[in-house]
Amino acid sequence: MSDAPVVVGVDGGGTKTDLLVVDAPGTVVGRASGGGANWEGIGTDAVGEVLGGLLDEALGASGRGRTDVVAWVCCLAGVDWPSDALRLAPVLDGLGVGGERVLLNDSFAALRAGTSGPVGCVSIAGTGGVCAGRNDRGEVARTMGVGIGEGSGAWTLVSGALDAVAEAHHHSGPPTALSERFTAQFGVEGVEAFFEGVTRGTVPIGADLAPLVLEVAAGGDVVAEAVARDAGDRHGRDLAGLADRLGMCDEPVEVVLAGGVHVHGAGPFREAFCDAVRSRVPAAEFVVLDTAPVVGAALLALEIAGWPAEAVRTALVEAVAGVV
Repeated sequence: MSDAPVVVGVDGGGTKTDLLVVDAPGTVVGRASGGGANWEGIGTDAVGEVLGGLLDEALGASGRGRTDVVAWVCCLAGVDWPSDALRLAPVLDGLGVGGERVLLNDSFAALRAGTSGPVGCVSIAGTGGVCAGRNDRGEVARTMGVGIGEGSGAWTLVSGALDAVAEAHHHSGPPTALSERFTAQFGVEGVEAFFEGVTRGTVPIGADLAPLVLEVAAGGDVVAEAVARDAGDRHGRDLAGLADRLGMCDEPVEVVLAGGVHVHGAGPFREAFCDAVRSRVPAAEFVVLDTAPVVGAALLALEIAGWPAEAVRTALVEAVAGVV
């Protein structure tokens, strides 16, 4: 066993949680992955069980114990409101981990994983959508992530596409290749049969249809292109508004793009997103996240401990290569 101090970074989503143990030189000395840690889906007690198991596995591999931790950062899905932090505090207290603890929404892990320093913004467009940011004064802000008055990731694309297909059927909008693709996807004869299935529950509409919408847009269908552009513009305006709240519009800002829609949405979606951001944040610099968000949680923990962080980014990225 070693009593050399370490930090811990945790990125907990709805289905998977990654945990890293890092020492002062910036070496990953322990890592573990397990089930989701979103209290909304599994309950607060189960979050404690997931984190406890991962701590034992990763700290055990490093030869340390929980009291050897000098700082740990938990970035967890479902930490959306101040009441959520209060709800989870007793659970985290009960784990007996030493050092300073910071509990954040998991969007902040993705933010720090993609930026070259503590300052920047992130737009996450996956199944849902959220933006988060931190300015050079250490102030943080986040969109609500409720899908009201903001982009909803893949759902923004899918709902826009459904509107377009229905409008084409009603002749209140132009025809679109989306109609044929959607009906073929579910093996139904015609748009009316498709929407009958939607309304009666026999045609399951989900966020997994977003790649199809992007594919049709990339193929040159003008209606699908408009749907993709509208979605990209919505997410871009969300990010620009966040930057304005943090007073970052008149300075260079790294903007991290994370989530499946951003990663695979090159073309009309990406173009519209970037245009909307640059309309208010002219010096925005866009970076597509290409590493596991847990790297960001570990970097945040290193910064809290006062240890070198950015200098060891490459080593952290290499250590988690393959973690998704």
